[in-house]
Amino acid sequence: MTPSTEVINNLAEAGYRACIAPIERLADLEAEYKMITARDVWRRSPHLSQHRFDFAPPIDFPARSIIVIAAPVTPVRLGFIYRGIHHSFEAPPLSGDYDRVVARIIKIITDAIGTHGYRLADSNLPTKVLASHTGLLQNGINNMGYIEGMGSFFRLTSFFSDLPAVDDTWGEQHRVAPSCRECGLCIEACPTQCISQEVYDVSRCLSLLSKEPSDFPDWVKKRWHNSLIGCRVCQQVCPMNHDVINSAANVAEFSEAETLAILSGVDLDKLNQSTRDKLRYFHLAPFYSILPRNLRLLLEKSGEPA
Repeated sequence: MTPSTEVINNLAEAGYRACIAPIERLADLEAEYKMITARDVWRRSPHLSQHRFDFAPPIDFPARSIIVIAAPVTPVRLGFIYRGIHHSFEAPPLSGDYDRVVARIIKIITDAIGTHGYRLADSNLPTKVLASHTGLLQNGINNMGYIEGMGSFFRLTSFFSDLPAVDDTWGEQHRVAPSCRECGLCIEACPTQCISQEVYDVSRCLSLLSKEPSDFPDWVKKRWHNSLIGCRVCQQVCPMNHDVINSAANVAEFSEAETLAILSGVDLDKLNQSTRDKLRYFHLAPFYSILPRNLRLLLEKSGEPA
């Protein structure tokens, strides 16, 4: 068994999926990313344009490969008390636990390659594009990535290594899941009609619009809002998420006092420690400037003027 195969197999035994691309593909990845960021919709979007990646390989050793790994995550719901009524809302499937997941992934990889004298280094790459080209994921027509057994609920991380990439699985085209071509449920369900079999219009995607600091366009209806950050409609109806989506559960609660403080727009650093900790743990702190707006819209949709 080659060291690269050992890495992939050991990660799979721990519940992860991985692919290894030769370092020569780094130039292809950077060129594609430059094309993506040159698009008008990207340059006009405060949320998209803030993304920054670094394509420089490590200086400590000559990198020979890029390892990209997917770890499953659980759909998240957060509870809020408002006017004595409990509300449960979808949130991004992110949590502070992921730091421990990454530490475990690093240990699995280094345990496998260290005995062969190979090394590992952090990277900051556009992992979804990378995972798509390597075949780690398939793309939905809704622009979501899907992995068998995880659906669209996973997080990606990547590393540089001097481990040789034995099999180059790189595909020039992004693969669309065959089942998407025969389905169309997300097309019917999408409230903004940003999805079709031919094109995905990110400028109309509610997931992006909900992350922008500007007000929603007038054509966005209140009843369409469904998540604290982003949109889950296409993921909820997707058959590839059938075994995953129903596992969502309330994982944290915000008291009425905490809910009111968020709605009032109190500065993040002036919230009580418990509230700040929860927002940071579920990666909502970076979105705190828009969280009061989005939470208010969800409460209003629930029939609670906020």
